[in-house]
Amino acid sequence: MFPKNTPKKKDTAGPGKMIAIGGAKGGIGKSLFVANLGVFLSQMGKRTVVVDLDLGGANLHLYMGIWSLTRRIDDFLTLKVPTISDIMTPTKYGPTLIGGGGGKLGSANLHFSRKLKLLRALKTIDADYVILDLGGDTTYNILDFYLAADQGFVLTTCEPASYLDAYGFIKMSLHRKLSRLFGPESDYRKYKDFEVARLINAFIYSNTSTNGRHMSDLVEQMAHSKPTHQRLITELLDRFRPGTVVTMSDAREQVDELVSRLKKVSEKMLSVQLNHFGCVAFDRQIQKSAKDLVPSVAKAPDGAFAKALRRIVLKMEMA
Repeated sequence: MFPKNTPKKKDTAGPGKMIAIGGAKGGIGKSLFVANLGVFLSQMGKRTVVVDLDLGGANLHLYMGIWSLTRRIDDFLTLKVPTISDIMTPTKYGPTLIGGGGGKLGSANLHFSRKLKLLRALKTIDADYVILDLGGDTTYNILDFYLAADQGFVLTTCEPASYLDAYGFIKMSLHRKLSRLFGPESDYRKYKDFEVARLINAFIYSNTSTNGRHMSDLVEQMAHSKPTHQRLITELLDRFRPGTVVTMSDAREQVDELVSRLKKVSEKMLSVQLNHFGCVAFDRQIQKSAKDLVPSVAKAPDGAFAKALRRIVLKMEMA
């Protein structure tokens, strides 16, 4: 019915790799990470665009040393400018910036058609890397931006509330991916089957608490009710590989314990394998750089943050 090994579809309109930085909690350093990753990649000679998709609370421009913006995503979505390139702002640190919403009421609540328009435009950007800075929640818009990327990172600290939220973000992302399996933006839309969609929705939206339900239950149910589509679900689970990055870490032992716990629960409950990309240790110079609104890797190209990013980028390029 469908190919045995459906490759991940790559949009050929834009040559760049899209990276999404998410995590269902504020204050874990997403914007700081995006700004410094963008500068680091620019220092490597990569054409890099950083995009602020925290549409209700945009602040990435501040971390890039820009106090105010003349053009934002709102201007593109409301047709004040015709193309995505018209809202790009050069920065003195290397990356090009696309600023988020202007703080207007409802700016974070994008209509589905506008969201698709924005995603399609982002995929046409002529750059080596396009990095998306996502808001700290699990709204449909945030999850859809995350799932549209070639590589998704979930950031967490070692605090219990943070890594619980990180797991929640991973779970919600997977549920959203399953619920949109046959959506117009999906590679699998031509295989739409109403019974499969019903089984998926029954699993995700069941009145019974999903805290104790295993994704393997859905796969097993699919094997009995819709064996023709079981492999589609198992393939989706195999290809869903969120990357984790631990920020503000103090002790290596804490990081190892946290990553091990996240991997185990994700494999057990979600049938998903996580890829851990590394950690960014707590450093007062990084904190000072954030307060000064100057990217740390711009001030210290050979500093601790730059070294951590070098390891993360190397693993990303090998993935």
